[in-house]
Amino acid sequence: MAVITTVILPVFFVVALGYLVRKFGKLDERVISRVQLYILTPSLIFMAMAGTNADNGLIMKVLLHVTLLSILLYIAAQIFGGLRKAGSIERNAISMSALFTNSGFYGIPVCMLAFGEQGVVYAAIYVVCSAAIQATAGVYIASAGNRKPLEALATVFKVPLVYAIIFGRLLSQTNMLPPEPFMKMIRLLGQAAIPLGLLLLGMQLQKIISERISERKGAEGTPKPSQAAGSRMGMDSSDEIADRTGPGGNTAILNGVGAGMLKIVGGFIFGLILLRFFEFDPILRNVILVESAMPTAVNAVVYATEFDCRPRLVTVAILTSTLVSIISITLILNYLG
Repeated sequence: MAVITTVILPVFFVVALGYLVRKFGKLDERVISRVQLYILTPSLIFMAMAGTNADNGLIMKVLLHVTLLSILLYIAAQIFGGLRKAGSIERNAISMSALFTNSGFYGIPVCMLAFGEQGVVYAAIYVVCSAAIQATAGVYIASAGNRKPLEALATVFKVPLVYAIIFGRLLSQTNMLPPEPFMKMIRLLGQAAIPLGLLLLGMQLQKIISERISERKGAEGTPKPSQAAGSRMGMDSSDEIADRTGPGGNTAILNGVGAGMLKIVGGFIFGLILLRFFEFDPILRNVILVESAMPTAVNAVVYATEFDCRPRLVTVAILTSTLVSIISITLILNYLG
């Protein structure tokens, strides 16, 4: 019960605010997603890298676990997409939803509540390792469907998250961090990443719901082509076509739900199996298992929006996995005692 009242409810309160802001404020979430992608999230990861005192060997072991887990989830997501007869972009969106874990916005508060200050330190290490996967493989997957392989690979190096990881660790190890006034500025930006990310999630959810309502009303009233086009302004045409295919136009919804469940269930099962091959102290082991089973990250919709990789499907996966996590995280913490 403590997990629900001290972690889950505050998270959903901020998401609800984002929903209301877009509904009544008519804001463009793409602007916010770019601020999040290019400024706030890199600041958060830079501070995480600069602030951890863990040795490089431990970080590499955690990174290896995260990498292997990501590979297994990617394979499972591609198989699931193939069974669903999804196109390449849809399969990439499913893979993004399975790979991107909400280790920071959601995972750090849970680990702090469950495992204390040491849990926060270990969770920060996991966040950095997870961010490294997101900034490289995640960006490539998000952009590959709409770009040639070499162009998609080049996109990886255009995202500042990669450089935040490298320079955060490098400057910390060489005692060459910026002066304290600059560190305070970076810290302030990083602290804004979590609430703004949750607000962005709420805005994306509002977009999905409003579009679904418009589509149902359109189906009942058989609007003219011009009216139908006007009701969907701002949505990528290829995304629109893919989301309306399948029985009842629910392909994106069903794929998103499946991707969200894959993230929760697959993350826990694969994470637990992989831990058998690693020697970690008990608290770190518990943190890794909890983080592995976290829902799809809010940042997944940032990348999906930026690179036109089915943001609707990804947002459904985020919503599904986040709602399911209310029960799953509670069960996992009870399992861990």
